[in-house]
Amino acid sequence: MTGFSRQLLVGALIAPFALTSCAGVSTDAHADLVAHQAIYKMELSASSTTSRFNGLRGAAVSQIERTCEGWVVSEQVVMTMLTVAGGAIEREMNFKARESFDGQAYFFESNAKTNGQPEQYSGSARRTDNANAEAEFVTPKPFEMPLPKGTLFYVGLTEWLIDLVKSGARTGQTISFDGTDDEGAQKVSAFILPDSIGGEGLNGDPKLLDAKAWKVRLAFFETDEQVSEPDFEIALRLLENGIVTHYELIFDDLIVDQTLEDVLPAKDERCG
Repeated sequence: MTGFSRQLLVGALIAPFALTSCAGVSTDAHADLVAHQAIYKMELSASSTTSRFNGLRGAAVSQIERTCEGWVVSEQVVMTMLTVAGGAIEREMNFKARESFDGQAYFFESNAKTNGQPEQYSGSARRTDNANAEAEFVTPKPFEMPLPKGTLFYVGLTEWLIDLVKSGARTGQTISFDGTDDEGAQKVSAFILPDSIGGEGLNGDPKLLDAKAWKVRLAFFETDEQVSEPDFEIALRLLENGIVTHYELIFDDLIVDQTLEDVLPAKDERCG
């Protein structure tokens, strides 16, 4: 989700959280990610008082399914951003990914348009038993990309974050890669706080929404060790089943609110 500045605001406005450092996480409590489809409303936060944007409207749909072979993820985003100068940026994105249950194999495809200008990335990534990782892009051109040791992909990162919050840890660090662009992995710092938002007024399947929640703040950095300022930050309300009910996407001069409008069960095959 994900450097967000390039992957989500310019890409999807959906926030994947690839977290890899397992220090401090108990192995007794393991994530049980639920298959679901979530629909979100997006708008410019009232806190964006100094932004060059004065309006944003949009919607996002995120779906994660369990099949006999692994997880299948899809995301669709449509949004319009209005600038103070009177212009508009129209953005559409469709993202699909498949990930094996053990997190070793990953396939991704991202198709986006900004004011009609197309952009496409696709390929695969893999992890070995010793945690080495690499990605191989097919489009926009074939090339291989080494990834930092321990990099996790879309579903693996979400499961790690759930394990982190359930363990009682307050902080964690990570490396993430999801393939929504070709700029490589990002380092992520996570900070866990008690839920201060609450789930009042949310629509959706009551069984899916009836889960313990935490407030999480994620800061996304370039993997260069010399970088001290994050590219962007995300504050979110995360349920222990992996559903996110609120996002706050934070940039220097722009904050975007993304709120859950509905959540439904999705395909959930439990084979063997």
